[in-house]
Amino acid sequence: MKLRKLGILWTGLLLGATGCGSDGQDAGDGGNPEDEERTVEMFSWWISPGEAEALQALVDVHNEAHPNDRVINAAVASGDDARDRLAERLDEGEPPDLFQQNAHDIPAFLDMRPEAIEPLDYLLAEHDLEGTIDPEVLDAVTVDGHVYAMPVNVHRENALFYNKQIFEDHGLEPPTTIAEFLDVCETLDAEGVTPIATGHQGWILRIMFNSLAMGSMGSDSFQSFMSGGERDDAKLQAAIDVFSTVLDNYVNANAADEGFGWTQAAEEVADGNAAMFFHGDWAKGYYVQLGLTPGVDFGVVGAPGASDVFWYGVDTFSLPVGAPTPAAARDFLLTIASPAGQVAFNKLKGSTPVRMDIDKDDLDSEGRATLEDFENASVKMRVVGNNAWDEAMLTFAQDGDKDALFQVYVDNPPGE
Repeated sequence: MKLRKLGILWTGLLLGATGCGSDGQDAGDGGNPEDEERTVEMFSWWISPGEAEALQALVDVHNEAHPNDRVINAAVASGDDARDRLAERLDEGEPPDLFQQNAHDIPAFLDMRPEAIEPLDYLLAEHDLEGTIDPEVLDAVTVDGHVYAMPVNVHRENALFYNKQIFEDHGLEPPTTIAEFLDVCETLDAEGVTPIATGHQGWILRIMFNSLAMGSMGSDSFQSFMSGGERDDAKLQAAIDVFSTVLDNYVNANAADEGFGWTQAAEEVADGNAAMFFHGDWAKGYYVQLGLTPGVDFGVVGAPGASDVFWYGVDTFSLPVGAPTPAAARDFLLTIASPAGQVAFNKLKGSTPVRMDIDKDDLDSEGRATLEDFENASVKMRVVGNNAWDEAMLTFAQDGDKDALFQVYVDNPPGE
């Protein structure tokens, strides 16, 4: 596969549509005529290739119903300071109309700002969305019995991407167990191919470690540990041993280069310089923007030995109390939840729709397979993270001290 380099395509300003909100008017005005222009200001971190195009596709769907709305992504103008600026605006009582956050951040957000975002229960009930959104996902955005954000997608973080041409050339099949995975790595390495691409950033390494750990420990032990239950020390240590073997023998030589991140690791596989990449399935959206075809140029499977585990996060948008144009914001939330919006966005983002009634034929082959994995997974778990783990991953990549990495997990168990 030849890689087509991309710059960021995001312009920072998306033009959309005007129409009545779910209540037909904005707070504080006398209504909203059909031909009146409305501006929806959002804060979204989706500005990289794959992400920007997916968000634009969502706005394009919105345009069809609301051709006079103008949707502005204020996070682009704020650049690296976007999150800090959003916090300042919320504290100052000058919120945008919508802002993006991960579902797992909602409880902490509400603890800090208990009345800062609008519950959306009425919106879901009014538009019969409660029965169409996957219950697992709906639970992820529910706090104390109220829905506080509109879920956009499900992102799997135990995905293994592989270069189909390399696998075909070497007569290999995607590994389904850790033993098969290590055999594939050994075969590729012996034949002069780098088995695994990664980058020495803590969160990137943590994604790979989790994918290997769930296959090595077994789904039940992994679930128990990550749920704050019983920890099997022998199995955790064995997972660290597997991780150590991979880092010592099978990863790309430039993984520690300055500025080498997940997109560079993804490109190693796209260019044929490496065969596999453990990452979240947003990498699929990046591959599509590089011009690669899912199921033809690259494949995506679950973590070896843990095909029954779906380790996921949920991206959402929340509606702040005091939003300048709440009716327009609610209309955009309904576009997010619509079948057309779900398909348009998730096909480009690489993620899975949150609606249970999506026509699978509207998705590509890898998207259909991932959706089926989500539906059929015996273990569905929302991603658990810890800054101490990420810091330890980077240290481990540098010093290889397995005992120290093990101790970090002992001292920083899930949920703390």
